[in-house]
Amino acid sequence: MSARLLGTPEPARRLARMADGVLSRAEKVAGRVLPRGETDITRVLDRLAASLRVGSAPAESADLYAACRSVLALAGPGDAVVSELRLAMASEDPGRRSRDPDPLVAAARAASQLATVGAARPCLTSALGPVDPEEAAEINDHMALAVWLGVLVRRDSAASGDLAILGAQRAVEAEGAEWRAMLRDDRLDDLAAAWRATIPYLP
Repeated sequence: MSARLLGTPEPARRLARMADGVLSRAEKVAGRVLPRGETDITRVLDRLAASLRVGSAPAESADLYAACRSVLALAGPGDAVVSELRLAMASEDPGRRSRDPDPLVAAARAASQLATVGAARPCLTSALGPVDPEEAAEINDHMALAVWLGVLVRRDSAASGDLAILGAQRAVEAEGAEWRAMLRDDRLDDLAAAWRATIPYLP
């Protein structure tokens, strides 16, 4: 049929190969999306902490999704949602593997990467009209900072996951403007130093 319609089967073969590649990637990404069941946030934070070690596998999108949801449940805005698909696609990037021997710098870099994914968005605003880019960026910055600070708090204090996230959330509320500036300016060593001074007082 392709030879009759297109004169040669090669264009049809190329289309089939392209479609197969797209569908295979979609299937792979879909398999990484977190099922909407109950999640133990303490174990999630422990797995995220393990991803900070040099040479370790990058954070799983399912764990990032659970941590992001946990932060947004506390921080709002109430209509914000997290895109599982964005997290799953970003986690495919091999450049996300940790290369920083200092876990605090690695966590600051992970927060920077998470913020740039833009996984969180205000759902009601996007339904009614265009999303304000600055508003969306602020939500994502806040979420990324609280997630990865929560990982470090859990790792150092052995507090429960819920308590670690709550402590991190309160710290970001108090220091958020300064920390967001460090995140946006890529001053990750400064952010790590600020976290190092804050963590002993949390959760």
